[in-house]
Amino acid sequence: NLAGVDHYQVAAILSFEGGIAVRNGCLCAHPYILRLLRVSGDEALRHQQDIVNGTRVGLPGLVRISFGCYNTREEVDHAVGVLARIAAGDVAGDYEQDPGSGAYWPRGHQPDYQRYFALQPGMPARPREHGLPRCGV
Repeated sequence: NLAGVDHYQVAAILSFEGGIAVRNGCLCAHPYILRLLRVSGDEALRHQQDIVNGTRVGLPGLVRISFGCYNTREEVDHAVGVLARIAAGDVAGDYEQDPGSGAYWPRGHQPDYQRYFALQPGMPARPREHGLPRCGV
């Protein structure tokens, strides 16, 4: 982790400014990650209560970049460079945190979920047309 920078924010900057997809949070290994981060039992209970109360601000976690055999040296160097910029406070965006999810977004960013989840690039997602009910309907 980078001292003084929330893991949610590190993940957002890597994504938006570096084009690097990462995982962040407790990575489905909550007890292990909390132990690694030296989170006390009392602190963990406070975080659980925060979640119940609808906020994920300040939750403990870490950022994982997964490199594979297909990654190039240039891609690794790029990731290290973006991390160095974040550590130095050299970020281009002005990020704001959504308290409910904990995620950071560039100020004013509006995700286009219709485009993101379209079945064909550039095509809006449409309801199923064969008469069967859609999931959750």
